[in-house]
Amino acid sequence: MGNQRKKLAKAGIMDVAVNAGKHSRTNPDGASPRANIKRPRRGEVNFLPSYPSGETRESLETRRLEMVEEFKKTSAERDIPLIHQHMMCTFALRREEIVTTSPPVSELKDRWPALFHETQLYFEFHRITNQNLPHVFYAALDDYAPQLIGLYKKRKTGRVGERMEQLLLAYGKQDKSDIYATRTAALAGLPMYLKEDSSEIFKTCKDEIEFYEATIALVADVDEEEVPGGVPFSPRQVFIVLEDQVVMTHHSWTDALVCLFGLIYALHLSYPEKCTGFFEFIQVVLLKLDDERKQLKPKLQTLKNELV
Repeated sequence: MGNQRKKLAKAGIMDVAVNAGKHSRTNPDGASPRANIKRPRRGEVNFLPSYPSGETRESLETRRLEMVEEFKKTSAERDIPLIHQHMMCTFALRREEIVTTSPPVSELKDRWPALFHETQLYFEFHRITNQNLPHVFYAALDDYAPQLIGLYKKRKTGRVGERMEQLLLAYGKQDKSDIYATRTAALAGLPMYLKEDSSEIFKTCKDEIEFYEATIALVADVDEEEVPGGVPFSPRQVFIVLEDQVVMTHHSWTDALVCLFGLIYALHLSYPEKCTGFFEFIQVVLLKLDDERKQLKPKLQTLKNELV
């Protein structure tokens, strides 16, 4: 197999070649064979594809520059079919850049502005995983939401029970025919149920954006000084913050969360350390993007068993 991988790397297969050049007898100055291995970790189907037939780095860079020029125009003047075509053709170049060099989000926003627009973000997620993110996410969430809320009602003791009670009281005041309220309650209760601290990830502000020192966060702009249960059921706007800057906005908290999850895949970001179980639940249970080599945390495995 080592010889096979060596041949594939020489042939230019990117997901193999990216890990070539490690420390060996013939390459004593290379990095450790176990250091910084680039491989799919979250069920990615197209992790590092090769360039399209007949395309080179120079030709793909030309397409990228054309897209940047299109995004300098107003929304009504942009050539959307051209942008979509160029995004498909430049997928390999974009993944190579994101996975191998991990550039800052500010740089990616300048070089690939289409990634930060909802429609193209969902297309990018589909290219990586072969899944329609919002469709699969909401179909699964709507199935599990009643079960999740039922589990939350059973948590009546300790600090988790107190926070759950506040969440359920706030949810009880919402219109039960509003599917967004049920989705928000089901998702907002997950970190509490898993005993994770989501305070640095899910935040609220009033009147104006408060910039936080956070790698990843959702900041909901709300009317009240205090949000009942800490859950923004009716935000004016939700800001998606990556590396201390707002990269996207949405009017729905759940829709903003879907975009945030798509950005984590598109930009090859790690899950927030204090809330890994929450995002792994979305990946493994809702989207069924399972990496068989990785064992789930006991509390997440227990929750999965209770639901499935």
